Amino acid sequence: MANYLDLQNAIASDLTRSDLGSQIQGAIQDAVKQYERQRFWFNTTRSLTFRTVPGQSTYTGADLAQIPDIIRIDRLFLRWGTSIYPLDWYEPDEFEFLTALNVSNGRPTIYTYVDRQIIMYPEPVQAWVIRPHMHYRLPPLVNPTDANAWTNEAENLIRAQAKLILYMNVLEDADGAVRMQAQIPGLKAGLDYETSARSATGRIRGTEF
Repeated sequence: MANYLDLQNAIASDLTRSDLGSQIQGAIQDAVKQYERQRFWFNTTRSLTFRTVPGQSTYTGADLAQIPDIIRIDRLFLRWGTSIYPLDWYEPDEFEFLTALNVSNGRPTIYTYVDRQIIMYPEPVQAWVIRPHMHYRLPPLVNPTDANAWTNEAENLIRAQAKLILYMNVLEDADGAVRMQAQIPGLKAGLDYETSARSATGRIRGTEF
C-alpha cells in the first residue's frame, strides 16, 4: 500500500526535482482539499455505527471518530431489536426551537448536525445502535507512513492535481500545467465511473433535491 511519502517521492520524480519537499506536501494537501468535498466510493459509508448513551443527546468524535469530519449525512438510522427507524433531519435553527419548547426523553426521532456534532431528540433512555449513511473527510495525511484512499485508489488524480498546482504556483510552467489539465478530467471520470458502478442498484431512483 502506497503512503504519503511514496506519493511525495513520485511527484518529485515526475518533476525531476528534489528540492520541493514542503511545496509538494502543500500541493498534495491542497489537491486533497479540492476533491474531498466530492463523493467517491471510498469517502462515503454506511458501515460505521455508534451507540446512544442514556441521558446523552450530543455525539462527537469520542463516540465515533468520523463524526467531526462529516460533510453530509444522507440518512441516520436507529436499530431497535429487529426494527430499523430512520430519524428525521431538522435544520439547526428548527431543532433549537423544538428542543427549547419541549423537554422529552425516549427513542430519538429527529436529529441535527452542527458544530461537528450529531444531536438527537428526544434524549435517549437506553443504548440503541445508530448507523449514519454519510459522506466524510478521510483522516489527514500528516506522517510519512500515513496512507488512505488519496494515496492509493485516488493516487493518480491527487498526483496530477498536485503537479498542476506546482506547475501553476511554484514552477510557473505553463506547458506543464496544460498537460496536467488535459489529464485530470479523465482521471476524475474514472473514479466517478467506479463510484457509480459500486453504488448501482439496478433500479431507477428519483433525484434527491
